[in-house]
Amino acid sequence: MSEETLLMVRNEMGAAGRGGSDALFRILFENAPDAYYLSDARGRLIDGNIAAEALVGYSKQELIGRSFLELDILPKGQLSKAIGLLAKSALRKPTGPDEIQLKRKDGTRVYAEIRTFPIVIRGRTVVLGIARDVTERRRAFELLEETRDNMRRSRDALVEALSRTIEVKDPTTAGHQRRVADLAGAIAGEMNMPPDRVEAIRIAGMIHDIGKIAVPAEILNKPGLLDEEEMQFIREHPKTGFEILQNLDGFETIARIIHQHHERIDGSGYPRGLTGPEILPETKVLSVAEAMEAMSSHRPYRPALGVENAMEELGRTKGTLYDSDVVEACLRLFAREKYAFKP
Repeated sequence: MSEETLLMVRNEMGAAGRGGSDALFRILFENAPDAYYLSDARGRLIDGNIAAEALVGYSKQELIGRSFLELDILPKGQLSKAIGLLAKSALRKPTGPDEIQLKRKDGTRVYAEIRTFPIVIRGRTVVLGIARDVTERRRAFELLEETRDNMRRSRDALVEALSRTIEVKDPTTAGHQRRVADLAGAIAGEMNMPPDRVEAIRIAGMIHDIGKIAVPAEILNKPGLLDEEEMQFIREHPKTGFEILQNLDGFETIARIIHQHHERIDGSGYPRGLTGPEILPETKVLSVAEAMEAMSSHRPYRPALGVENAMEELGRTKGTLYDSDVVEACLRLFAREKYAFKP
């Protein structure tokens, strides 16, 4: 950095008159842990400190007087972002923090979090840039995302396996859980629920009947009405499903949703007779979707009611058996022909 440029920058930053010195400013600039650099409004480098040299792998002599384009320190995918930041600096606007990938002299890649501060000195814009090496943070983030992706794939594989297990146990309702999951997700979306809650509802829908693996097949497939003893087996399946899932990592909320999916707003449901305030919002969505699909489909003990009759029944029981807002969202989907059950 020339003595003239150093003095101008010092004065603009307010160092003058506070007991500072050129030597002190130079020491602070050169030995800052982050990369500090000065450039003109066209991106040509005026100066850089030791950390800047280490960040890009070029010596100060190789940097000064050359732009980032001439130095080839930006991969193609980063050029437009850098040009946009340079344009802001030319308009005398600060930028950042912005994460940019840089290509070092030896060809290796690093990630830097960059802030820039335009300084107008005697009508000339000089840009002070501060770049922090965040490569390790970026790699840790990418590793975390990869781990999450692997966990999601493992979870989805487990959900699919559990869903197929239920269909093997109760083939008369094949496709029921998938259709319930699809409708429940659509209702949750209609209600503008956050994505993580929509996903929890969808997963719960896919395996909401997992507890039926403990119900004797002759009860599940009985063509007529069930007696009281047989009904007691059926009423236990939400609890059984909860017990199967509650200790699986990542399934705690899903287990609770499934535990409640046959509870009703007025307390007439099972297995615990919960009332509206005690029932999870996610469960209220799943319950409406499950009821809508069940009424619209054939069962061994009764013929399908059809979508229109199911809609009427939901409308009749909203506020007593089912949450009114959820029912309204469900009915809107079908009334606007925005939803139809897939075969």
